[in-house]
Amino acid sequence: MDMTLIGGAAVGLVMGSFGYVLVRFGLRPLMAYRRLKRRLKGIVDTATREKALAEDAREALRHSAVKLQDLLDDGLPVWYKLALERRAERPEEAVRHMQTLANCREPAAIRQRAEAVQQSLRL
Repeated sequence: MDMTLIGGAAVGLVMGSFGYVLVRFGLRPLMAYRRLKRRLKGIVDTATREKALAEDAREALRHSAVKLQDLLDDGLPVWYKLALERRAERPEEAVRHMQTLANCREPAAIRQRAEAVQQSLRL
């Protein structure tokens, strides 16, 4: 076997492994966070305009709160959490407000919690 062929295969294997790790542990969680944030923006904007939340909106809020907490616990890299902190985004606080918003019944409380979620995530 030619050493150039073996070296090329080794370099290709290392580059492919690096690419996989970068996508799996870096880009995929970041894109999931951004998609979730966009979805939350739509739900929270609807909540600020409505007098009462529909049951499907409540369920979507609960589901989104769980997904966001899972991302914070296991998915997002530490460096991205630090970047969020520097941008004054507080997703942990947003999860708490989202869970409370899903249980609110009064229009004033819904508006107040929706604004708190918007401020926490900078929507």
